[in-house]
Formats: sequence, structure tokens, C-alpha cells
Amino acid sequence: MSNRAVATDAQPAQTDAGSPPPPTGPDRRPVPLARRLALSVWFWPTAFAAVAVGWRLGSPEMWHDELVTIDVATRSTGQIRGMLASVDAVHGAYYLFMHAWTTLFGTSPIAVRLPSALAMTLATACVALAGRRLFDHRTGVAAGFVFALVPTVTRFGQETRSYAFVVLAAAAATLFLLRALERPGWLRWGAYTLAVAGIGLVNVVALTLLVGHGTAVLLHCWRKRAWWSLAWFPLAALGGVALAAPVILRGMKQAGRQISWIPDSSPWTVWEQAYGSTLLAAAVTALAAIGLLTHLRRDAVARTVSATLVAVLPVPVILVASTGEINYFFSKYLLFLLPAWAVLAGSGLAVLRRTPLVAAGLVVVAALSVPGQLAMRGEYSHSWYTYPQARAFEPLSYSQAARVIEAGYQPGDGLVVGDVWWWLTEPGVRYYLPADISPRNVFQARTAAQRNELFAADCADPASCLRDEPRLWLVQPTVTDTPMTGLSKKAAAVLGERYQLAQLTHVTGMTVALLQRRG
Repeated sequence: MSNRAVATDAQPAQTDAGSPPPPTGPDRRPVPLARRLALSVWFWPTAFAAVAVGWRLGSPEMWHDELVTIDVATRSTGQIRGMLASVDAVHGAYYLFMHAWTTLFGTSPIAVRLPSALAMTLATACVALAGRRLFDHRTGVAAGFVFALVPTVTRFGQETRSYAFVVLAAAAATLFLLRALERPGWLRWGAYTLAVAGIGLVNVVALTLLVGHGTAVLLHCWRKRAWWSLAWFPLAALGGVALAAPVILRGMKQAGRQISWIPDSSPWTVWEQAYGSTLLAAAVTALAAIGLLTHLRRDAVARTVSATLVAVLPVPVILVASTGEINYFFSKYLLFLLPAWAVLAGSGLAVLRRTPLVAAGLVVVAALSVPGQLAMRGEYSHSWYTYPQARAFEPLSYSQAARVIEAGYQPGDGLVVGDVWWWLTEPGVRYYLPADISPRNVFQARTAAQRNELFAADCADPASCLRDEPRLWLVQPTVTDTPMTGLSKKAAAVLGERYQLAQLTHVTGMTVALLQRRG
């Protein structure tokens, strides 16, 4: 064998960024799969994230945002499309996905929350791989663990809403961008285009990530003189935005109706709510600063600046956009930034260099996250989206209200619910009632699905809608001793004339009253 052939055989094979290289030299035995996984940058953070997100996945009470998802997802595709024309278009892709998912797997708490859990687990792998590509293996592992330890990561990984998919799309877009800049090609830029489209289909605000991406690409092209990437990026980004354009345009028209309620809050208040922990928000921000300052004195200046631009630049853009009538600077809308900040925090931990020291740093981060993790696993934790600040409203237990009705239900009983539709009182109670208990809503003229809306329409003349039901279950989303005061004047008058209070039960945040027909 020639010397040239020997030299060629000795070269290590090209490997994926997330896996260790195969052995070189005389030992040509393949590395077992289990060992390759154990040594990969993404495996242990992702496994930890899967366990953390899966812990008590089905336990927290459904709250009204999740009930909206279940209510819409269980409609027909035609009814979903009809509703999206007037409201909630920004969640349309997610609703259609959940429609298919619930058709296959049902609507149990674990079933409807599992897609979000899987999305957030995959996002952890993307964070670890991005950290390795930007810095090194140690940074990737640390970044993946930091991301998985953030309380809101596991919290929204358990919610039947689209936020976990927003985070996954943002993390994947950043990873695909790094791969495309490393070795440009239409497949890699195509993957980035699809990730950008995914962002636009689930959260328009998260498209501000493109500002950070674009600036990072410009810096890369200037440094590497790789001007082809400067041509590829706008094509790929605009292609992704174009794919999501119908959702983006309709969502912008509906914004005034859907999110005009968002209150103004100080930037730090929103930032700590985005983490679900004051201590962890401060720790991640401090670690990111350490990583930035440390790497500015090394050979990783350009990569560090690029990562910082991706993490920071969307924030002022969202703040400027929020100076008008609508406030977009909302904690749940900032979750897409957590992957980039986790990478920066991982680079700060990796400054410790030795693996035991990095592990000790992660233990400290884990300890800081414990209060938030426990708070977000409570029975009514999902409605506490303002944590660690005070609750925006008292929690509601639809399950307790349903158990009261189930215990006393008789065939022929009717149902009356409070007028405040956004609490989703009826869908919440029905979700927890057995399938064979389905009392008629006596004052409902048209269901939400029939109206292509999020809420139903009541009878204009309540008296004409009653069918002389012998008993009615009245459910109010508040604790009160006078349950009829929460109804319209007409409905309260006809009920007071024909029915009398037979039973009053207070549950968490709600009142269940049994009305008996007079005479």
C-alpha cells in the first residue's frame, strides 16, 4: 500500500455536529449506538427536558386558554376555517394540527398536552446543537440544560397552546441558519425557510427574530467575505414569510380584537415572567453577560456578538412596535428568545472549563429554578401566567364544578352558565363531565361552532327557550351567594319567577347552584 493511501485512510470521517467522531487509527470497530448517544451534545439535556416536561403532565387544571384549543380542535375542519376568518387566525395552523391529533388520540389532559411536550423537548436538542456550533461541546451541553431548567420552558411544554411550537420553530431556525452559513446549499437554506414559515404560522411577533438573524448574517459575510450568504438569507427569510403570509396578514387585522387587553408592564416584570422566576431571569442574564465579556477577549468574538444580536435585537423592535394602541411586549410572546439566551448563558457556564465546575454551576441554576418549577406544577398553575407576580385572576376549578353536577345529576336536568364567555364556563364543565352527562344549555340559541366564533349566542327571549325542565344547574365563574345576579336581567327574571334555589355549592373560584322548578 502506498504512503498516500495510508495517509488517506488515517483521515477521520466527517460527522454530524451533534455526534462524536468515530475512532481513528488501527481500531476500526464501530462505536455502539448507546455510547454515541451518551457522548452526543444533545442527548442528556434532551432526556432531562423530556423528564421535566413529562412530570405531572396531566395534573394541572385546564384553564380557559387550553379549553379554547380543545373546543376549536374538536370542531369540523370546515367550522375551524369558518371561525378563522373572523378570529384567532394566528392559531389556525395549530388548531388544524390539534384537530388531527385529537381525532387520533382523544382529548384527555395528557393527550392534548403531549404535542407541546414533544415540541419543547425537540427545542432543547436544537439549543444544545446550536450552542455547540457557535462555541463548543461543553457550551452546547450547558446551554441545553439551562434551557430545560427554565420554569416556563417546562410550563408551556405542558400547555395545550402553540407557544411550545413557537419556541421550537425559533430554535430550529437559528440552528438551520448556523448550518446554512457553515456550508451553504439549497437544502440547508430550504430548511431555514421552512422554519421561518413555521414561526410565522404560529406567532407573528416571533418573526422579529429575523432582525437578529439578518444582522448576524451581515456580520458573518463581512468577516468571512462570504457574500453568497448575503444573497441567500433574504431569499430564504422572505420565502418563509411568504409561505405564512395569509396567516400573518389576517392575524394583523384581528390583533385589535384579540390582544388589545394586554396591559403595559415594565420590561423587567415582563422579562421575569418570561422565565417564570425572578432569580433565574437574573442568573441567565448574568451568565449571558459573563459569556459575552469573556469571549470578547478570545477568538470567538464574532460568534459571541452574533449570538448576542439574535438574543437582544428583537426586544427593542417589539418595544417600539408596542408604542401604539396594541402592546406586543408580553411574557408569553417573548418565549421564542429563550433558546438564544440559553446559548449565551451556556457560554458563560462553559467559562469554568472543567466539567465538574460546569456541572456545579448547573446545580446552582437548578436550585434557583426549583421555586418556579414547583409553582408551575400546582393544580391551578396554568392560569397563573403572570408568575412570579400576583395572579391576574383567581383560579377556576371546572373539574370540581363538574363533580358537583355529576353527583346530583338527574336525567332531564338543564344547564345555565354565567354571561362572561371568556371564562369558557360551559366548555370547561363539559370537559370534566362524563360523556353520558350532557345537560342542555337552556338559554343557548346557537353554539360557538355554529356561529364560527369562540363564544355562543344566547336566546333573545329567555322565557321562550325554557322547556319546563324540572331542575337547572346554574354555574357561575365566581364565588357568590346570589348566583342569579351574574345573569342578564331577562334570564334572572324568568328563573326567579319559575325556579327556586335548592342547593348552593362553592368550589374553587366558582359557584354551582341547583334550581328546582316551583310547584
